Amino acid sequence: MKVSLSGAVRPVQIAMMGVVLATVLVWGPSGRAYAAPAAQAGDVISIGDPAAPGQVELYLDPLCPYSGKMIQEQGTEIRRRVEAGKLHITLRFVNFLEKYSASGTYDSRAIYAAYIVADHSRSSDVTWQFIQQIYAADQQPKEGGATDLSNDQLVDLARRVGAPPTAQAMIGLGLPMPYDARGIAANNLALLRTFPEAGVPLAVIDGRPVDGNSDWLDELPR
Repeated sequence: MKVSLSGAVRPVQIAMMGVVLATVLVWGPSGRAYAAPAAQAGDVISIGDPAAPGQVELYLDPLCPYSGKMIQEQGTEIRRRVEAGKLHITLRFVNFLEKYSASGTYDSRAIYAAYIVADHSRSSDVTWQFIQQIYAADQQPKEGGATDLSNDQLVDLARRVGAPPTAQAMIGLGLPMPYDARGIAANNLALLRTFPEAGVPLAVIDGRPVDGNSDWLDELPR
């Protein structure tokens, strides 16, 4: 996969990349965020305690304005419930709007950044805050817009939420390792299309699809 890079690659980034690639993935305990290994069934980012009483599967596209609306309006309450141990999110990113991004690669780069933040921070809170940042009204690119976020801008968002320097370095490089964002998105899109209305944002509760911009949170423990 070819991913557009922004800015020059600094020597410190190259050095840090070597450290990052030598890291062996170890899954964290309950309440920690992690990126699932590649699987034909589709890749996910798990946020919150897997044993939380509230369970939801979320399908989002980084460029989707309706996905942005959901995170802007419900993201703070979602974060509160995750931190309280009330909610566990199985997050599935798709990228079918990527062709409408200015760079033509934005969705893949944003998905990759989210996976890197989750992997390196191992923190549900840091990961969810990063997701809130990429969907913030003053950050999310416009579908069909003239610009989108560069790798350096994604790095800045990761820095704002306290992602580790290794994560920032990997996002800046933008290489598709150890995660192939397009492959992840393709697997998740295949799953999304099994639902009657394959649009995003989509919340799936007990196998039942619900419009992500509905009051789906009211169905789960507070």
